[in-house]
Amino acid sequence: MLYMEDAKVAFASACGTIERDSEEAMFYHRFANMIPNRIDVETLVLAFKIALQDEEKKGKNTLSYIAIVPHYVRQCSSKEFAHEFRKKYNIEVLGLTQDELPDVDYGYTEIEPDIIDISMKDINEVLAALYNASTPVAVGFMQYDPTPWSKEMAEFYFKKFGEVDPDGYVRFKWIMGRPVNLVFGPGTVNVSGYNNDNEWGLGQRVIATVPNVEKKKMLENK
Repeated sequence: MLYMEDAKVAFASACGTIERDSEEAMFYHRFANMIPNRIDVETLVLAFKIALQDEEKKGKNTLSYIAIVPHYVRQCSSKEFAHEFRKKYNIEVLGLTQDELPDVDYGYTEIEPDIIDISMKDINEVLAALYNASTPVAVGFMQYDPTPWSKEMAEFYFKKFGEVDPDGYVRFKWIMGRPVNLVFGPGTVNVSGYNNDNEWGLGQRVIATVPNVEKKKMLENK
């Protein structure tokens, strides 16, 4: 079983990017008083359910930070704990019925940290897969559409809404409430922002599920 250590201390400090006197930080301070200092994933999710329900009973709007919880937990726990927590929290608290990543591994080449070579993959399939694996954050829920993207939808969005910078790189930030912070270059994609907004290493794991073009052609011709 996975545990988060020093949980009371971590939540009471409300560290990271949270403003110390914000409503969100105050929520974490109160939350720290109701949990043990060493806590497992299931118990932590249950504690958040109770804490958020208490906030709503007081008439407080938790929309601004309810979806940020996995991001904060990630700052205070191991990568493995953060992954399991995000998965369970998204389902049980946020009500997101997101599918698991396909159980395939076509591999990927990392040129530099978080810069992935996608020259052997279909760029539209890469964008579709990354979009589908991202989850809405905060007020992004107001724009959230749970419908997964196809390659064709990604191609349309890429051509119509991709922001091209002076160097010719195509950038995305938010798409329909989901943080899809990506920078596409010639045969590459930078997933550092994507991973920061979703989950460490998620971009790499997603891209590994996208078939290589030549491999895909071989399978289709069989």
